[in-house]
Amino acid sequence: MITYRAFTKINEGQAHYRYIKNNSNEKKLPIVILHMSPVASGFVVPLMENLKTDRDIYAPDTLGNGDSSPLKLKKPEIIDFAEGLTRILDSIGIKRAHFYGVRTGAMIASEVAINFPERVESLMIDELVTSRSSNNNSNIGEPCPEVNVFGSQFTWAWHVMRDHFIYHPWWDRYAQNRITMNLPSPKLLHDYTTELLKAIRTFHFSYNAAQRWNRIERLSLIRKPTGVFYEPEHEAFPDTRPIANVIPNSDLLILPKKDTSQKSKSKLINKWLSDLK
Repeated sequence: MITYRAFTKINEGQAHYRYIKNNSNEKKLPIVILHMSPVASGFVVPLMENLKTDRDIYAPDTLGNGDSSPLKLKKPEIIDFAEGLTRILDSIGIKRAHFYGVRTGAMIASEVAINFPERVESLMIDELVTSRSSNNNSNIGEPCPEVNVFGSQFTWAWHVMRDHFIYHPWWDRYAQNRITMNLPSPKLLHDYTTELLKAIRTFHFSYNAAQRWNRIERLSLIRKPTGVFYEPEHEAFPDTRPIANVIPNSDLLILPKKDTSQKSKSKLINKWLSDLK
């Protein structure tokens, strides 16, 4: 199974996406997978490759992240990223799909379901809790340093990605925010950091929009079949049940304890899609 990369033309310039073509059943709707901030679609490639489905899979870089051009707005909100996503999907010929989103991607997918319901067959939400990452901080915390001759941005970006696995939220580096997740391999940290560096001037737009997004109010407006991932011992996202309670007629997609692997998530996604009437 090969994951391909491509660009498509949009008003802002170009949008980058990854995809897997599975032509064994063209009648089945595709799956659109939306990554978290501040990385890009490379983050979800392991999930894409673990799905082993007969559906086509698409994973665009959020506008202003990875290799996608940014929105032409000074202060875009999540709804703006959702609208931009619909234009990306139009440009590659996707009118309706099943949507999976993790963290910021879950917010964008939710806004697509709310504002463009004709495009959404079902919705899967992962690693999203009811409160902001930091109730005392409405933005990403520390700003990215200016790009300079000393390369300060390189060290900054590396530590941002590493600290995602040490603190929650990553910018509040205090003992009470420590988590004990395993660090990814140096190669994965390099890949994540590279994705962040590509969009070093614009990634914060989607990140800050996510911090401003009114989760309870917006999620309560979803009227599509929705599955919410739940792993009871997850340190950073330990209880997503309140999210499921807010969304009318949603289902919990329960992962095995201490198992948030892409393999286990792919099994739940495939089961969710097969169980839909």
